[in-house]
Amino acid sequence: MTETEHHSKTKALLRNHVLISASGSLFAGLVYFAVDFPLPVILAKIAFIAAAGYFAFYLFFDYICENCYAEAGTALSVMGVAALTAVVHFSGGIVSPFIFFYFTILICETLYGLQNPFTLPLALTGYLAVVGGEYFGFLGSANPWALEFYRSPAATSLLAAVTAGNLALTRRVTRLIILNLRGKIEREGAENEVLLRKFSELNSTMQLGVLAHRIAHDLRGPIACIAGYIELEMKKARNAEDKDQLAELDETVRNMQEALHGITRFGKAAGPTCEKIKLADFVNDLLAIVSFSPQARGVKFNAVSPGKNDITVDASRADLQQAYFNIIKNAVEAVGGNPDGRTIDISIERSGKDVLVSVSDNGPGIPAEVLGTVLRKSITTKKDGTGVGLLITRDLLVRNSGDIKLRNREGGGLTVVTTLPSA
Repeated sequence: MTETEHHSKTKALLRNHVLISASGSLFAGLVYFAVDFPLPVILAKIAFIAAAGYFAFYLFFDYICENCYAEAGTALSVMGVAALTAVVHFSGGIVSPFIFFYFTILICETLYGLQNPFTLPLALTGYLAVVGGEYFGFLGSANPWALEFYRSPAATSLLAAVTAGNLALTRRVTRLIILNLRGKIEREGAENEVLLRKFSELNSTMQLGVLAHRIAHDLRGPIACIAGYIELEMKKARNAEDKDQLAELDETVRNMQEALHGITRFGKAAGPTCEKIKLADFVNDLLAIVSFSPQARGVKFNAVSPGKNDITVDASRADLQQAYFNIIKNAVEAVGGNPDGRTIDISIERSGKDVLVSVSDNGPGIPAEVLGTVLRKSITTKKDGTGVGLLITRDLLVRNSGDIKLRNREGGGLTVVTTLPSA
């Protein structure tokens, strides 16, 4: 998640929180007059004033967030603490059931990223002023519920100190937790971006490399025929000028053959390095990478019991990564235009001595007239496609003794079935 997206979600949560607080305050004020509460009527008035303030904040939320988010958040917290202090006084003082709202304000403020230095001192000052004022009689007669408590100086001091200490501890611990969580999220986001970037670079490099090998392989046949024809012509009786021209042409063709041989030899080992690959883990790892692509947002990946099977294949991990990345990437692009749900199903199953890996999407599928030739020619149904992706995927699977087939789904979409020999 980017920093912009994080701020956007945080502000959306704050907006909903303000609306809930406004509605809750209004409801509390109305309920007071509907039910016979043993509390002063001033509490209902405070609730109505708080509701008006919250509703005003909600109505002008967009303007506030655009111009003075931090200042408005600070004002909102200060207003809430001030109103709560009055409520605590009129609802029991040191034994008021509303004291826990101090903790709620401090926690929410940290969650919404409001670095307000006034809330905690104001809350402590307000709470201790209410307790001290009621204990010494400065605030008039204390609530009957608190009188018994105030008769014991030790109990009053202990409870006030514990509450004040927990308020300060709540602010400290909450900030540490949020900072640690945000740091962890940022680190994971950075690691995922690096991983995705490396995979994208690997994707581009491998695509180019395989494409270069394919072009070189396709050109070697015709050039070999040309070289053979020149050799036959050179053996025929010709004058010196013709022989010189044929010799120059033969040298040019041989240089082309050597260049093509260099392309096929460059970066190519004796063959793909094979290893035993547990397909369930392989698919899960690949989906974890693909899911961080912006195109994959909103796409639901259904891996059919991937963690419950232990099917393995003996193949090149790099080849399979490239092949299945291409297949899943095509599926993600295919469902991109769906107005409703975008779904990709992946299943792994045995079929005799082989393993079938199927990738199905609910996209538009491939036209019937194209489906039969898409794996033999560079054909694409994408606006900016080249048509070589599936050909490269087929080559990668074939060199690992695999195969690939495509079929349209009856309900719409495409299923790509790949076959690999079981290890």
